[in-house]
Amino acid sequence: MKVSIASALVLAAAVPAATAAGDASCCCSALAAIPALKGKVYVPESAKYEARLQTYYSANAALAPWCMVLPESTKDVSSIAKVISNKQCPFGMRSGAHSAWKGSNGIEKGVTIDFSYMNATTYDSKKKIASIQPGSNWGEAYEALNKYGVAAVGGRASVVGVGGFTTGGGYSFHTNARGFSCDNVANFEVVLADGSIVNANKSKNADLWKALKGGSGNFGFVTRIDQYVVESNKLWGGFVTYDLSERDTVFQSYIDFAENMDSDLASQLIVSVQWDGTKRLLLSVLSNSDAIDNAPAFDEMFAIANTSTTLSTGDIADLVPQFTGPTPLGLYANWMAGLTSNDIRVMKFVERKHLEYVNKMKAAAPDSVFSVLVQFQPVTQSMVQHSSKAGGNVLGLEDIVADGATIMWLIAVTVDTEANQKKIAPLTLQYRNAVNAYATKIGVNKNWNYLNYALGDQEPIKHYGAKSVKILKAAAKKYDPKAVFQKLRGSGFKLPA
Repeated sequence: MKVSIASALVLAAAVPAATAAGDASCCCSALAAIPALKGKVYVPESAKYEARLQTYYSANAALAPWCMVLPESTKDVSSIAKVISNKQCPFGMRSGAHSAWKGSNGIEKGVTIDFSYMNATTYDSKKKIASIQPGSNWGEAYEALNKYGVAAVGGRASVVGVGGFTTGGGYSFHTNARGFSCDNVANFEVVLADGSIVNANKSKNADLWKALKGGSGNFGFVTRIDQYVVESNKLWGGFVTYDLSERDTVFQSYIDFAENMDSDLASQLIVSVQWDGTKRLLLSVLSNSDAIDNAPAFDEMFAIANTSTTLSTGDIADLVPQFTGPTPLGLYANWMAGLTSNDIRVMKFVERKHLEYVNKMKAAAPDSVFSVLVQFQPVTQSMVQHSSKAGGNVLGLEDIVADGATIMWLIAVTVDTEANQKKIAPLTLQYRNAVNAYATKIGVNKNWNYLNYALGDQEPIKHYGAKSVKILKAAAKKYDPKAVFQKLRGSGFKLPA
């Protein structure tokens, strides 16, 4: 479908004008009038518009904007940025659309810029750099790099988008050995609010380069990420499932593992408890980025009787889909996270409350099909140390891990319908608040929220610390002097006021 100016104006007639910025008529028609964007602006009630709304991972995030624009090149993005700035158009940004909360990657009263068609991955074998466009997901990127025998420091699920994951930090199977995904970025190509195209790296616009490593979408439109590759496409890993009676032993093994992660940088461990809609499960994800089977780091875990395992060695492109799990679209997902000291009391408390709140949710919405996952993964000095060698990031974790290993916990709740979510969501927040209150009570709450797991009200950037916030605000003032990405952007996490 090719969108005409007239169709954009028809749309505008049904949409109230914004009071402090552009309106639907002004913004959507201006975009549709640009020759290079012909056929790339989608309006409500068109087949392409409706189809895009159906591709969000979480129904919460599938907001219906005035119009959508789908750039196919950096030049397209530059044209879009000029319209956004000149016409004062409220906008949202969508990369992989995996973030779950309402407002995470789209907007209702404004224009959603959907990068899904900028999804190519190329590889420079001489520089050992993969160039990945922001609309790609990690499954696509791994597949593209697989033929070269290399991989990227990317997501642990195929459907996770590259752009948001990387600028939000990016916890990977390679993080203990290589740092976060953002620590491996050699260069960001960025379109600024005025439409200018810049590169940000260690020698050019280095302050922007650092700010984008955790600063999310606060400075410009990232149109290409150049990342140093991992010179192997192999991974050993999989799920190991246990009977819940083994809880204390599994949890203690996790605590011990996290305390010794500097002894084997290739090995990582995640432990989870899940209500899958029918039963509660205790499981772990073991991985080794050097593709070493049964590394000694896991001896304590292997000593525990398990009920099943999927551990194997293979190409990362082939193994990652199992960690993605089923991804039926149209469900209502919300995630929330926190960070504590490496303390088994926290794990036991979270597990006890998991049982309690699953039962409360079943009682509140007895006809609902829902799942509740709680996950524990380490953040350690061995992970964070990589940042300083790569020009630094703004996550603010150096002080957080100064006293030792920490636990990043995640609560992820997925519900079948909006009506059932309204019944379950308040209980989800109660669960999160109970965990934070307990961690604070026993003196182990680190008060840090991972941006890529955070719920919309968690203000993760605020928790990076005063030093990082100062760096971020300085970069925003320099590269976005009219504060377009603070005043007009309606999606994602903004800088603290």
